[in-house]
Amino acid sequence: MRSGICALLLVVLSLVAAGCRQPDGPVPTPNQNVQEDLVDISRDLTYIATGYDPAAPQDLAADLRKYVTRDAAMPVVEELSRRTATAVANTKLPEQTAQRLAHTLWLSLAARDISQRQVEALQNDTQSLLMSVGVADEQAEQVAAQVGEVQRVVTDRQRRWYEWF
Repeated sequence: MRSGICALLLVVLSLVAAGCRQPDGPVPTPNQNVQEDLVDISRDLTYIATGYDPAAPQDLAADLRKYVTRDAAMPVVEELSRRTATAVANTKLPEQTAQRLAHTLWLSLAARDISQRQVEALQNDTQSLLMSVGVADEQAEQVAAQVGEVQRVVTDRQRRWYEWF
């Protein structure tokens, strides 16, 4: 009898834990002003890749800083800019990939209420984009990890007690 109750309790706890996954949060969509900024960011990335403009890394950092709303986020965003610029330098970065990377970088700053699963997907997208243009796996991983750091600092979402399990 006792083992039956323990088994039932184990099944109930398993079902409760499975149902306590963090729900996905809203993903922001860029408005017209943001679309224009994304063009600037993708241009910065292209200039960094080609070496066309030596000031492009600073321009990238400035364009990303526009979306920083907390002082605590500034250093991690600066590091994201630095890592990204280092990763894409001297690569063949097609325009479409630069646009997608710009959107991913913006999203890492603008999303304030996304789930951990969405953050991981954002990191995976960033890493895949970088690796698709020949960035070394280790460098792409470092940029993706920094995307997670940025999200950790900019998020407004607090995990509920049951999401820690």
